[in-house]
Amino acid sequence: MAEAAQMGHAMVQQALAVGMPWADPGLPEYVNRLGQNLARSSESRQAFYFYVLYDPRANAQAFPGGFVVVTSGVISMAENEAELASVLTHEIAHINACHWRTSPWRVSLFEVLILVPTVALAGPAGIALTSGGGLAAPLARARLSRSAERQADFLGVQYLERAGYDPEAAVKMFSRLELEEARQGIKSGGLLATHPRVSDRRKSLERYVSGLPTPGFRLHDEAEFRQMRKEIQDYDDIYFRATGVPVPGREMPPP
Repeated sequence: MAEAAQMGHAMVQQALAVGMPWADPGLPEYVNRLGQNLARSSESRQAFYFYVLYDPRANAQAFPGGFVVVTSGVISMAENEAELASVLTHEIAHINACHWRTSPWRVSLFEVLILVPTVALAGPAGIALTSGGGLAAPLARARLSRSAERQADFLGVQYLERAGYDPEAAVKMFSRLELEEARQGIKSGGLLATHPRVSDRRKSLERYVSGLPTPGFRLHDEAEFRQMRKEIQDYDDIYFRATGVPVPGREMPPP
């Protein structure tokens, strides 16, 4: 476990070095609190650490040693806390199942091709931007096998339900990712691809969730989630006006 933690810590530091860590403490604290609650629901004895990077595109990554990095785009895309939680439980499941031990290190499910351009902005969240110009170099991450991804999908739904969230939220989040792929003309999966298609995974989860007993999920206070998402979307507006880079899933005004 010490080796895994050391490896994961080094990889996270690389991500933070080339990315844009969200510097305002409110959002990272919220995501960490949510993530810790979800990790407890998984009944794992692993220590977990959650980080937020600014990137309008939806992306999340689990690293060895209990490290999880999520982009602001995941939070902006989610319609409620349960949908955000479904992404975190998926990554928690990868860690609990130790998928990093058996899979080659490449790129994860919620992948983006490049990190966002670095621009000096004084946004409402006070983001700590990386130095240097142009496009930050892509970060090498772990592309996991199809069976590992499906296992993480199903385990993630179980953790989600144990934490009191509607497991249907995972299906809805995949639907949003599927719509975004269609909007951008992206084709995931394929015969030779490591990852199953998003549409196939959504359908598998739909069947799985429909076979679950009637869930006993509870209502959650959405006020904090909505506040965090608004902060991100406000910054997205500033970022778009400064760079002209479209924000996934949103119709942006003229820059």
